[in-house]
Amino acid sequence: MTERRYDIDALRSIALFLLIFYHLGQSFTYNARNILFVQNKRVVEEIWIILNLLNSWRIPLVFLIAGIALRLSFSKRSQTKILKERLKVLGIPWVFGSLVFASLSAYITAKFYGFSFFYKVSNLVPFVFEYNGLHMWFVLYILTFCLITIPFLKIISNTKEKDTIFSKILNTRGGIFLFSIPVILEGHLLNELRFDFSVDYGKYYQEYANTSHGFVLGFIWFLIGIILTSQGDAFWESNKRNWKIHLALGSLSYLYRLFNGFESGFALDNRLIAFESFNFIFLMLGLGAIYLNKDSPQLTYYKTAVYPVYIVHLPVQMLVMFYFSKINLHPVIKFPIALFLVCFLSLTIYHAVKNSKYLRPLFGLRNNKTI
Repeated sequence: MTERRYDIDALRSIALFLLIFYHLGQSFTYNARNILFVQNKRVVEEIWIILNLLNSWRIPLVFLIAGIALRLSFSKRSQTKILKERLKVLGIPWVFGSLVFASLSAYITAKFYGFSFFYKVSNLVPFVFEYNGLHMWFVLYILTFCLITIPFLKIISNTKEKDTIFSKILNTRGGIFLFSIPVILEGHLLNELRFDFSVDYGKYYQEYANTSHGFVLGFIWFLIGIILTSQGDAFWESNKRNWKIHLALGSLSYLYRLFNGFESGFALDNRLIAFESFNFIFLMLGLGAIYLNKDSPQLTYYKTAVYPVYIVHLPVQMLVMFYFSKINLHPVIKFPIALFLVCFLSLTIYHAVKNSKYLRPLFGLRNNKTI
């Protein structure tokens, strides 16, 4: 298991780009003000057709990839080295990104809406950290998951790469779907506890940030990533075999929710959403294993750039929309232009810092040559 999985590098880049895409999409909905995003003058509620397609699996995919990456790293490094590395790559950028870029994003939005409470640093910074760094929240979650699991990696990992009950299940036709059970059970738990304010577990499946639902679901996917990666070729070959089934089942689940307006019937059943999420995630893994498991100069560039770009993108987005929101352009034209500007300006910042050995660690970039 020492070989590089280029498909996981590619999927990590795609997953973080989808988060950037999703965040910009929110600026074109009525929800923007509620989550402290600059809102476009003309909202397009139809964009939810796309956003809801991504919503069920965009964040769980990030947690799964984090678990996969941790297990792959364990094949090459000791637990102590992994712990030190994760603290540097996740801990430092979370503190810095929250303090600087999340705070700046909230400040720009506050100026847009006239929320004077956030004009003072003494109010702004505590607010940002109360919400775990705003867009940086999942970095803190992944760091927490790493701190919990690293001491037990030898126990939960199949280090000798022998056949296990899990690898036998993966080699069985349809066996991969047994791993959907804990995800569906968590969806059932959310069904039971949502809107129960005495527990405050969560309300909707897509509310991952700063909820108990998001933490538990994220940890489940993180563990699934570690366990399945430990099964070696059985896991990767299963992904290749089953991607068409995942495409069909994920699409049917989504279309059912779409035709029910995402609100009526079983469209709000979190077990169905969990199953949809499971299928789209493993669809991505299957397509990645088939088409993306190869090195390229483009992959080398984007796998390095995407994390710093994500860290800085939110205040860049707010700044772009601050000046761009009132321009009279149709959203179909404005959205891709705004997306280009957010990516271009964020990449510009990345290029400005990537050659500084003092700034690199603040953005999750290593200064050494290790892979």
